[in-house]
Amino acid sequence: MILFRQSRRTYHPLLSAGLLTATLLLMSGCSHQPLIEPAATITTVTSASPEIAALEAEVEQTPNNAELHYKLGLAYIVYAEKNKSARSRELAIKNFRQVLKLVPGNIATLKLLYNIYYEDIVAGNDQAFTEASSIFNQLSTTTQKEVNAPSLGVFLHHYLVQKKSGKKNHPELYSALLAAIHEQPASDKAYIQLAKMYREENYFPLALATLKLGAEQITDSGDLYEAIANTYEARAEANGCSYQQTAYISDAIHFYQQAVPLAPETGALHFALARLYLDQNLYQLALHESSILVELEPTAENIAFSAQNYSILGKERTAHTLLEQARTKGLTTGDAAYHEIYMNSGEWTKAALSFTDYLQAQKNISVYDAIKADIIGQQADMDFSKLIPQKQLVFRSEWEAAVYAFWTNKMTRSQFEQTAKNSCELTEYFFYSGYRDYSAGKLSAARQNFSAALQQNTYRFIERPLARHFLTSMGAKYPAD
Repeated sequence: MILFRQSRRTYHPLLSAGLLTATLLLMSGCSHQPLIEPAATITTVTSASPEIAALEAEVEQTPNNAELHYKLGLAYIVYAEKNKSARSRELAIKNFRQVLKLVPGNIATLKLLYNIYYEDIVAGNDQAFTEASSIFNQLSTTTQKEVNAPSLGVFLHHYLVQKKSGKKNHPELYSALLAAIHEQPASDKAYIQLAKMYREENYFPLALATLKLGAEQITDSGDLYEAIANTYEARAEANGCSYQQTAYISDAIHFYQQAVPLAPETGALHFALARLYLDQNLYQLALHESSILVELEPTAENIAFSAQNYSILGKERTAHTLLEQARTKGLTTGDAAYHEIYMNSGEWTKAALSFTDYLQAQKNISVYDAIKADIIGQQADMDFSKLIPQKQLVFRSEWEAAVYAFWTNKMTRSQFEQTAKNSCELTEYFFYSGYRDYSAGKLSAARQNFSAALQQNTYRFIERPLARHFLTSMGAKYPAD
């Protein structure tokens, strides 16, 4: 099993409904909800808002004052958001349009009016799309980058409808995102969202082609390069064992490296590079990236991640020092770093105490947790048999079921070997077979299996440092990294 599992960043899982909502939240302090006119709503806004009444009076005295119309439009839209008043929303639009008559092409007004129509698109108003598109086409390319394309609103509307109904219609979403790319080729949002959808359906060539098209149009988007790297990672993992997909991993590293200069203080990029450098046994680069990550974001989790990197490489003193730092930062007992670092260095009593805390923090446990309980229990002479049955055992794949079947003597070694299809699975086959030999006193066979586990070069698998530990305890030499 992989020593530490953390998911990659996701990109724009649900695109923003535009700048209007965020602006109004700051101005009014209320949450955005669909504008539904209540039956008892007053017919005039003036009687309910002294501020609006005062502004209306000023506008009546100086009807050609664009600034007053703008202020009145803002007041109306804030009232509309706070009170769900469709009438106030209409009056806001009327005043913003009056500003544009008095000051044609005013950017601030065009953007505000555009975002009002954009939110109407999201709500499912077909006429709003025409109005929004007309305004969008009046904006400069630079200003267009500051808002979402009209078809992104269409996408979001369809997305929300499909989510509510539970009925998926991917072509409908694809079509809206492709239209958004056409409308706004210099914005990375639609490229990233469309590629994310393709990736989730395992359409990796389409996802990569979409992102690389975006990168040809936009040369300064770190998010695009990161999404490309993320997709190469996902493509490697989709084949069952990323360690056998070295070309994809190399491509992922390349594009993460492209992203770093554009967003050097984004911790997720350095985290990703640290993992992938380890996967290619470029451990000095991996340690460098994890150090940068800790410097940028010195959280308990990131310090523990760095500690595990050192632990994998057998640098126990540094690993333990960092683990203590992570604890002082509040590392939770449910974090596997607590016990895995002690396991890697063969400090079984400490591993047992930490693993007890870990188990107590879990509602469900994996196959590997159950196996750890046996190994730690045997090495530390501690009994976990009362604690393990209290937890729900979860199988995440057929392979995990096979591992557990072998470990509990429901599958023969020969059957287990035939099940292992790639280097990731072979690592576990050789290690668990080796540990069984080790426990039975068959040291020659144990050395052979532990050495074979190391030769799979699955650098972030906990079985690797454990195999090295048991080989050392037997006085055996093991293959150098």
